[in-house]
Amino acid sequence: MAVDDCGTIINPMIVEGQIQGGIAQGVAEALYEEAIYDESGNLTTSTMTQYLVPSATEVPSMVTDHSQETPSTTNPLGVKGVGETGTIASPPAVVNAVIDAVSHLGVTAIEKPASPERVWRAIQDAKARDAQGGAA
Repeated sequence: MAVDDCGTIINPMIVEGQIQGGIAQGVAEALYEEAIYDESGNLTTSTMTQYLVPSATEVPSMVTDHSQETPSTTNPLGVKGVGETGTIASPPAVVNAVIDAVSHLGVTAIEKPASPERVWRAIQDAKARDAQGGAA
């Protein structure tokens, strides 16, 4: 669920696209996108085959809404930016949801992107801590 106040809405379809695009970008940051360098400092995720970018099939369906339009007072159209909320708010929301989903296993943190391997490692680390009586 995402709710934005972008001031005066001139084109609702563009606003909806900006909101959904911002959320998709945030989900990508939280789960997929990572720049990886080798020991010599060379970027190893330099093509789209290595740098994961989600398509429409990997991004969840979204429910969006708009709060009461509050026109901006700094421009004659009353418009404001849109899309930034999804980009900024969705990465921590998604990562926290992943942590919440595995918290019953003792996981308290996962680095971005929360890839399947990172989630698995976090679970394994939590199990190892538990087996050692909670010692780090």
